Amino acid sequence: SIRGGAVSFAKIPYDGKALALAYVVLGGFDRVVQELKARGALSNAAARKLMHSGCGPLFLCCWPLFGTRPSARFWAMLGPAGLTVKAVAAGTGLVNDPKTVASMSRSGEKAELLKGPALYGASHVAATIAGWRTLPAVMGIVALCVGDAAAEIVGTSTWGRRSPRVPWCERKSLAGTAAFAGATFLVGSAFALRFRTLGWWAGETAPLLAVVAASAGAAAFAESFDTGGLDNPLIVAVAYAVAKAQMA
Repeated sequence: SIRGGAVSFAKIPYDGKALALAYVVLGGFDRVVQELKARGALSNAAARKLMHSGCGPLFLCCWPLFGTRPSARFWAMLGPAGLTVKAVAAGTGLVNDPKTVASMSRSGEKAELLKGPALYGASHVAATIAGWRTLPAVMGIVALCVGDAAAEIVGTSTWGRRSPRVPWCERKSLAGTAAFAGATFLVGSAFALRFRTLGWWAGETAPLLAVVAASAGAAAFAESFDTGGLDNPLIVAVAYAVAKAQMA
């Protein structure tokens, strides 16, 4: 019903309310990062990596907000889909949004948002639809966000620059690949054990962590190749596939 020009809150579907809260979380995080970058508290690289590493885990933390209906996954995927549309709109120049460009791009060029950031968001959407509340989807998102960020942070550090190189990709370091696997395993384990308590999956702790380790290791191996800008969907696909195979 319409009362005073506003839709009655009681008439909003349960998952619609959950989506609104998820937008507050994700949109709020996006706004904070943009403001910190604008005020000079974060460098361009730090803002981009904070966005890259933080959105996925925050999005996963919002999953329990949604209901149990099959349609819940489609409501949930609208969160990352919204950020993806925002990136594409800024990247094409459809909207003038320099703060989004600054927080999501390496070079500061808006066209860059049509590549990595757009594929990043699309990967979240695909994982949500294909594996709603399953460990394979969780591992795909964790690997994409936390693992990839850890690989770049360690790989570009002094330690990473001194590290032996990956034999098949000279620009990647063994230290960065190890950081990817370790960070993905640690954060993936936390989500695996937490969401198990919600009944989303079952299993003893040791076998469950073995699945997490296998998925993390496989995703780290995939990230160690030069994929020509397709690393975001590749990481998610490999982490997802290995976790699903291990749980079969």
